[in-house]
This record gives sequence, C-alpha cells and structure tokens, in this order.
Amino acid sequence: MFDPSFRQQASAWQRQFQLRNQGSFLQRLLAWLVLGVMLLVGAFFLLFALLLSWILIPILLYRHRQRMRQFRAQAERYQQQQYSDNRSAHGNVIEGEVLRKDESEPR
Repeated sequence: MFDPSFRQQASAWQRQFQLRNQGSFLQRLLAWLVLGVMLLVGAFFLLFALLLSWILIPILLYRHRQRMRQFRAQAERYQQQQYSDNRSAHGNVIEGEVLRKDESEPR
C-alpha cells in the first residue's frame, strides 16, 4: 500500500521528533509560556481592532452622510441657478404686430 521509501522517511521523522522532544522541563515550560504570550498579544490586537472599528465606523458614516447632504444641496442650488438663468434668457416674450404679412407667406 505505502511505498517503502515513505515508511523509511516517516520513521526518520519520528526519530527526529523524539530527539527534539527530549528537552528539559524548563525548555518546555518556556516554550508554552512564549506561545501563550503570543496568543494573548494576538487576541489583544484583535480586540483592539474590533473596538476601534466599532468606534470609527459610525463616525465615518456620519461624515459621509454630511458630505452627501452638502453635495445634494449644492446640486440643487446649481439646478435652480440654471433654471433661473434659462428663464431669464428664454422666458422673455416680445410682443409686436406684423406690419407686412406678404413677406412672411411662402411664394
């Protein structure tokens, strides 16, 4: 089923692991303490990032909504200005009467 070279490699790995596992109690304790401290530091950074996002996201949303309100108000003012400019330019009616109607008729 398994290749003989695979079994040889697996037994070599097991021997290496057993040799490395022969460290003293203090070495193992120190390794576990370092690992525990690293996990605590990682959990602290994760909690800090979570709290920071809970604080900053509402503030950023509020600023974005304020900018959108200002943009809409500015666009509305611009449209009203364009409408009033168009009315003043094209809204004037000039009244008069036709004096010679024969020129306006097609021949």
